[in-house]
Amino acid sequence: MFSRLAPVIVVLGAAAFLQGCGTQPVTTLELTWVSPQLPQEPFKRLLIISVARDEFVQIAFQDRMAEALKARGVNAVASKRYFTSGTDAEKERFKRSIEESGADFVLIAHVTGRDTKTRDDQFMTIGDATGLYTAYDRYVSVARSSNDYSLETVIAEVAIFSLQGQKPIWSARTRTENPRATTGEGFAPRYVAILVEAMKKDKLF
Repeated sequence: MFSRLAPVIVVLGAAAFLQGCGTQPVTTLELTWVSPQLPQEPFKRLLIISVARDEFVQIAFQDRMAEALKARGVNAVASKRYFTSGTDAEKERFKRSIEESGADFVLIAHVTGRDTKTRDDQFMTIGDATGLYTAYDRYVSVARSSNDYSLETVIAEVAIFSLQGQKPIWSARTRTENPRATTGEGFAPRYVAILVEAMKKDKLF
């Protein structure tokens, strides 16, 4: 069942790293999905992984997300592993990163692009039967075909999977207008704040 939260709109600070953009980006939380069977116990160890074309964006997101969740009492750990290409070797590295992490849950973030209708359909499958490694295949295929920061609108998804059964327990979708005016470091703090607040409202901690 989807939890349609009241939109949370955050105006991000302008950054000078990317040129030619005078309009500041605006990020909105569109919706979240919560499993009817949330874990009764807190996360023992939540591993944060990301899939995107830009490793610098992934570094900023993982570090900020881990920091914000730790401040809320969640044992969250940035994987420090970054995935972009979707090759067989990278997929094996993705699996190995999870298996060797000692985590019981994995948070995976990725950019889906700008096709709202297609992304709506794909988002809904997260709450149905999408497994962790199947989700990776879909995420990286979109990452390779999307230039994360060249679009007027960027749609991103974050999902938390339980390693036991490899099924999702929570997911969220955000939309950012005019994202080219910022970098990973400029984007991550406010973006992470939106996600953490959504997780709190959905009683993940």
